[in-house]
Amino acid sequence: MPGRNEIARVFDMACSRGARFAELFFEDSIFSQVRCEDSRIEKPLTVYDIGVGLRIITDGRTVYGYTNDFSVESLMGLAERLISVEDEGRGDSSGNPRDREFDFAGAGASDYFGGIRRAVVRNALDPAIIDPEEKAARLLAADRAARAQSGEISQVQAYFSDSVRRIAVFNTDGLFAEDLRRQVVFSVVAVAADGREIQSAHRSIGGTEGFGEITEEKCVGIASEAVESAVRVLHAESSPAGRMTVVISSRAGGTMVHESIGHGLEGDEVERKLSIFSGRLGEMVASPIVTVVDDATIPGARGSFAVDDEGTKAQKTVLVENGVLKSFMTGRENARKLGLELTGNGRRESYRYRPIVRMSNTMIARGKDSPDDIVASVDRGLLVVKMGGGQVETSSGDFIFRVDEGYLIEKGKATRPVRGATLIGNGPRVLETIDMVGDDLGFDIGTCGKKGQHVPVSDAQPTIRISSITVGGEA
Repeated sequence: MPGRNEIARVFDMACSRGARFAELFFEDSIFSQVRCEDSRIEKPLTVYDIGVGLRIITDGRTVYGYTNDFSVESLMGLAERLISVEDEGRGDSSGNPRDREFDFAGAGASDYFGGIRRAVVRNALDPAIIDPEEKAARLLAADRAARAQSGEISQVQAYFSDSVRRIAVFNTDGLFAEDLRRQVVFSVVAVAADGREIQSAHRSIGGTEGFGEITEEKCVGIASEAVESAVRVLHAESSPAGRMTVVISSRAGGTMVHESIGHGLEGDEVERKLSIFSGRLGEMVASPIVTVVDDATIPGARGSFAVDDEGTKAQKTVLVENGVLKSFMTGRENARKLGLELTGNGRRESYRYRPIVRMSNTMIARGKDSPDDIVASVDRGLLVVKMGGGQVETSSGDFIFRVDEGYLIEKGKATRPVRGATLIGNGPRVLETIDMVGDDLGFDIGTCGKKGQHVPVSDAQPTIRISSITVGGEA
């Protein structure tokens, strides 16, 4: 990896046509996966990757490129090619070189992180050095338990995926930051069939705490939950349709908050006025009992990190407080354009991509109501225990979500399981109609896609009651 003097030379080249800002993002990573299907362990997959991306910003225009060669000659060549592209875009090859000094605070060594293979051996629980046979043993235990639990289970798929990434960020403002990131996920899909119908259920656990936290007991427990859900939905009746009161359990995780409001509060969407929340800071956008937070500092959570992919320190950002829109999530460029503080939400899938604004761990904060009291308050409605996929239009807030596991609520009690339900509504309007918020909090993990990039996230919410929303159903 180049030393700081060599990096300064690259930045001199990058800014030689009057660029306002340049940034280098170094990454060294290992990804591995072990899968179990049809009670057999497939060949483990391990991928090593290393590279560096260079971003140059001039007059609001951004050019980005990457290479797998860390040598100063390669980086100088990349910088030269990028500024040539920028010159073509402006139709002007003139410009005055800048006389600048780049002082990278705290960066005194010529080898800043030395390669991921050396870094990971410091922690015995790092997924990169766990024997694949240990992962296979836990996968097979989950598979056996799932199949033994019900004769209606026709298929079980389970896998461990894990990664270790070491990143370092330098920019022309003198910033130097680095982070070591570990991720482990255990996931299982159970498929139930009775000769006429087929239903499946999916469950996952994981985060940044390491392989040791995902014990065999936890794997078996998660597989058991997936089996129970798949079998229950297999024998469920069709969901009724119409407007009704809906209770979303904390066990459903925060899919609703992630999709219905989270993307609309990302600063790049706001900057381009593609969000329904653009220009609404200080306004009431939700019920007074609703507070929404994005927090990348939660220990062990899948969306947590020490610094974002622009080198900004991770933080907790209150987005909506007691119904009032307080902040947007920002990255370096749109924070400047919007005149807002940096929130540490500039993220990228890898060195191959420029950073964009992304959520980390997004949630509706706990309220004061008992989850049992929330269900008991509903005479007729729907209890959502597990959310599925869906679609959201950020410019309008309109959404449709699939309900993977739901129950009728009749006279204050959750009764019969139903299938085929969808929730159809508008994010801001739904937030305004939340009239009870539980004192519990449930997390779910995922990988969020946006503009062709995928990053690890988690979502959370307490049990909430939506007074009225359209439910689509088969009945």
